[in-house]
Amino acid sequence: MFPRFTKLVRDVKPIAVIATHIMGANIAVGARMLTKQNFPIVSVPTDYETEGLWPHAFTDAFCVGTDYMAETLRARKIPEEKIRITGIPTRTDFLQEFDPIEAREEFGLPKDKKIVLILAGAKLPAPYRLFRERIDQTLPYLHRYTDMHFVIIAGSDEEYYEQASGRVKELGLPNVTVLGYCTEMSKLMCAADLAICKAGGLTVTECLCARTPMILVGRAYGQEKANVNMLTGNGAAMHVTTPRELRSRLDRFSANPMLLNSMLFNANLLRKPNAARDIVRVTCELIAETPAAGTTHEWHRRLPGAYLMKLYIGDRPAHTR
Repeated sequence: MFPRFTKLVRDVKPIAVIATHIMGANIAVGARMLTKQNFPIVSVPTDYETEGLWPHAFTDAFCVGTDYMAETLRARKIPEEKIRITGIPTRTDFLQEFDPIEAREEFGLPKDKKIVLILAGAKLPAPYRLFRERIDQTLPYLHRYTDMHFVIIAGSDEEYYEQASGRVKELGLPNVTVLGYCTEMSKLMCAADLAICKAGGLTVTECLCARTPMILVGRAYGQEKANVNMLTGNGAAMHVTTPRELRSRLDRFSANPMLLNSMLFNANLLRKPNAARDIVRVTCELIAETPAAGTTHEWHRRLPGAYLMKLYIGDRPAHTR
């Protein structure tokens, strides 16, 4: 990808690059060096941790989700003025406010029960295999929760949709609905009282924006572990690893619905629905400060003719995993 992207940068001459992936950020830095162009690079981690492989020394701004993430950047010698707490960007429909009652009517969901979304859909089913297994093991017990109505989102995976629908029919569960691909997830989340999901960065951010408390299911590794730690540490979500633990949490919510209000209050403190706009605003500020084309920028003045890497030693990170 690197040679092709470098050629693209040379031909397009971008005014800025916003990178939401480590690889994208690094090849953008390399392309800027090789083409000797002047444009800012904005790095936007989309999980609640800042990996060590981001191009720290040559990123012009880091737009991160929380102060928790900023602490790790500071240990890596990132100047304070380059760190912006913007939140993680989501689609613009998560900026909208929906009436929960009208949303329930639209999706044919009961108005007198707690709505629990089970977010089990994905284009690539492999990462959801264990999650779906735990949900399948929990299904036989869902009839006990007469005060709740569960909505399983199968996404674009038609095979899983048929499998889940057949299992619900086999068990005779009147309080479970199975939906396929949904184009209005923000509205559906607004209608819900709770979401059961994996700890993916964008999924949990959408739940935060939609004001939907979460139960995070499954063992978490890497970035997902950081997401779990951040959300549970702030009281915005609960984490379970087994079907037994999941049923225990549902029992608690059924016995004490006010627990959801407590989680919702904590989640609202992390909610940043305007993240995408704020990231664009930061980028525009950097564009305004960028020297005109043909001007020797500091990026190039401090580089030798042949440049491979920059080595520096930071401090101990505030958070390790």
